[in-house]
Amino acid sequence: MTHDPETIRRLVAEVIARITAPAAAPQAAAPATASTSGQPQATSGVVLADKVVTLASLERLPAGTARIVVAATAVITPSAREHARDSGIEIVRGGAAATAKQQASRPFIVAHAECGADAAGRCATIVRHVPGAQQLPATGLADVVAALATHAARDGARAILLSGRPAAAAVLANRSAGLRAVTARDAAGLLAAAAECSANLLVVDPQVFSAVALERVSGEFARRDLGPAPAELAAAPTPCACTGHAH
Repeated sequence: MTHDPETIRRLVAEVIARITAPAAAPQAAAPATASTSGQPQATSGVVLADKVVTLASLERLPAGTARIVVAATAVITPSAREHARDSGIEIVRGGAAATAKQQASRPFIVAHAECGADAAGRCATIVRHVPGAQQLPATGLADVVAALATHAARDGARAILLSGRPAAAAVLANRSAGLRAVTARDAAGLLAAAAECSANLLVVDPQVFSAVALERVSGEFARRDLGPAPAELAAAPTPCACTGHAH
């Protein structure tokens, strides 16, 4: 395998730095990334597109990162390997990168509104479980649904909304042209409804689902290829053709 001059230069520079640096020099702690709520947010998987993965690359990772996915041809420097080993970070190459990149290109949004249970804690658990997931700040139901519709239209995002009023939330969401929301009272029914409608939003009452069930449903929903929306759902609504009333 041949590498471009920039890759070789960076490798040589690191080797020289390692030789001349003090042996006991401490490694900098990985900085935490703040979530939308302002709190540090753990991440279970991060995709790195760097051609050369260095110690500096890993030091920029969000706090709590346990797994990184790199290209099959990426060069990983010795200090990066040591840091990953000492920090318990798994490095994955090759075919897994394509899957992770595909998921990363389609954001997964977690939100809650009008929810009596420990919704914030449940959302944080889902964010930790689903690689690359983002959490919206808690606001009113209408505002949260509007934000989800924006993400769906702009980024093709999928989302899960925890709400104590799942039926009302689903109806409100389905008023938005960019959202296809489904709800159910069990995991199998929820995933089946999502597959039937090619849904991009699951609405869940967290008092009905256990934490484990929420993690499993969220992970499955984020990973699955649901295909295009059914024709009758993808088509724009047509006005009534009758003449018996005003339009």
